[in-house]
Amino acid sequence: MMRPYALRAGSSDQFNLNNTQKNMLQTIHDKAKGWIAYAIVGFISVPFALWGINSYMEGGSTKAAAVVNGEDVPAQEVQQELGQIRQQFGQMAAQLGDDSLKKMALNNVVNQVLLRQKAKDEGYRASTENVATAISQISVFQKDGQFDKATYESFLASQRRNQGAFEEQMRTDITNGQFRDGLQSTAFATKAQMEQYQTLRNQKRDIELFTIKVADFEPQIQITDEQISKYYAEHKSQFMTEEKVKVAYIDLNQEALAKTVTVDAGGLQAYYDEHKDRYLTPETRNTSHILVAVDDPAQDAEAKKKIDAIYADIQAGKKTFEDVAKTESDDKATAEAAGVVGDVAAGSWDPEFEKAVFAAEVNKMIEPVKTGAGYEIIRVNSVKAAVQKTYEEVKAQVEQDYRRAEAEKLFLDAAEKLQTIAYEQSGDLAPASKAVNVAVQESGWLTRSKGEGVLIDPKVLAEAFSDEVLKEGKNSQVVQVSDTQAIVLRSAGQEPAAQKPLEEVKAEITTLLKAQEARKLVAQKGDELLKQLKTTGWAALDASGLGKAEAIEKPGFVQRTGSTVAPEVIEKTFTLPRPAAGQLDWDKVVLASGDYTIISLKSVEDGANTIEENSAQMYGGVSGSRELDAALEDLRARSEIELHPENI
Repeated sequence: MMRPYALRAGSSDQFNLNNTQKNMLQTIHDKAKGWIAYAIVGFISVPFALWGINSYMEGGSTKAAAVVNGEDVPAQEVQQELGQIRQQFGQMAAQLGDDSLKKMALNNVVNQVLLRQKAKDEGYRASTENVATAISQISVFQKDGQFDKATYESFLASQRRNQGAFEEQMRTDITNGQFRDGLQSTAFATKAQMEQYQTLRNQKRDIELFTIKVADFEPQIQITDEQISKYYAEHKSQFMTEEKVKVAYIDLNQEALAKTVTVDAGGLQAYYDEHKDRYLTPETRNTSHILVAVDDPAQDAEAKKKIDAIYADIQAGKKTFEDVAKTESDDKATAEAAGVVGDVAAGSWDPEFEKAVFAAEVNKMIEPVKTGAGYEIIRVNSVKAAVQKTYEEVKAQVEQDYRRAEAEKLFLDAAEKLQTIAYEQSGDLAPASKAVNVAVQESGWLTRSKGEGVLIDPKVLAEAFSDEVLKEGKNSQVVQVSDTQAIVLRSAGQEPAAQKPLEEVKAEITTLLKAQEARKLVAQKGDELLKQLKTTGWAALDASGLGKAEAIEKPGFVQRTGSTVAPEVIEKTFTLPRPAAGQLDWDKVVLASGDYTIISLKSVEDGANTIEENSAQMYGGVSGSRELDAALEDLRARSEIELHPENI
């Protein structure tokens, strides 16, 4: 039975900023990485789409795509989710089809609304501190690794986002995360369940196999012209040319913009003066240490006692630093060098270790400090002061950095103009081209599976074949090809799919029909042989004329993973009942190729039920995911939901 929803209501410490939210905020740059698990649990979505201005990209429709417990779900939200799905699935989106994608988007948004409603009913609400912390951790809002309010406000302004609305959306997402985490983090598996799972997971099965191959029977198959003509007439849709399009497009490229940046000596000198720390060889400190590791918090007191004793012995002159480092330090790599770590520069080491190193006096051992590795005695042997490189030494690098920085500003500004004008004047690319000073190019013929140049990107092809571009004749959304490149396109010509003539596909149909008939024959022969094998064992093989005893494969004991045996065979093998002593169990599996594999199960050996160190966490996570799925399914079953896909 599923656990009731009475979880830690109001908890403010149970949230994880979801990756979709982060992705929305970093779509323009900052190395965004998309993440969507629509096929697993399709409930995580954010009503913001690429470039942050889709709030008016879909025309501002107020129609409801669904009504969830009396709450209207605007079609615009589902359209935005649909845009995200198309971007994420890329080329695969075309294969799934618009209807499937729209259904997926609608279900995702409905699920999100259900979770939000339930979280509110249960009293979940992210605190202002939660929201502020989450926002401060988003790298696009940071400057030099720290949250910068001016950058935050500037970014939202450039995306035409209201700050209050954005922060409320963040609060909603974090609140939903609290609710999800409440379900997932309280799930667990019992010791008996984990042991049983381990026994099954590690189980071994001794099998023998014989495969009847389709290829061996195809030469026996004769296909007539009548069969070919009939198949062609009944399956004409299989023999169509691919739909093709030509597109006009604007390729906004930061690299190209960098070449247009005007460079003068004064500007470069000013850039160098402002960013001198980039051209600095940092201070390094040659350091030695003695480590008493703490791998388990329970060892902390014992480790502290040991390091204090070591420190006291060195201070008293009973032992030398070097001797102790060689014999008693838990850092075996540095022990061989009498504790010498090497040159330490800021920014690459454990924070507590660095703090101690850069606070230490040269050639003076410091008292034990607690670091991420355990307890350490540290000594700085020598210091190499930081060295500022002169402008002349780094002039070429300064110019490169300056061009990149200026080009990034130009790119962000041009990207905003491109998106805005391409949408507002959606019947032509010329105004957008003029605004960003980038020429409109035209492609050759493209198909859903084959592009050219930058147009090979699956996201670009998905836009080229979208309804907005093909059927409505509009400019596409701006597609972010990379952190430094964006494309907007429109249709410049279409060639619909056409029927291929029979003569052109005759050989293809012949091959297809031969394979079909051979599969049928193989299945028939296989079923007949399997029936005989169950009675007389492998002795029936010689009499069947299908093979000899030496053709029997004997992989021996196999496990669920790591075997060279076909996955379909393994899956079937582990569904067979345990054979009685001295007997065999028989079954078959038809492979994707049509080959017919007969399985003889000889014996079963149960696996070790040893519970691994991380088993509880792993099984708890699996249980949590299942409970989350069940909770969502239950929410849908108990809610009043009206779907209006026609409004999407």
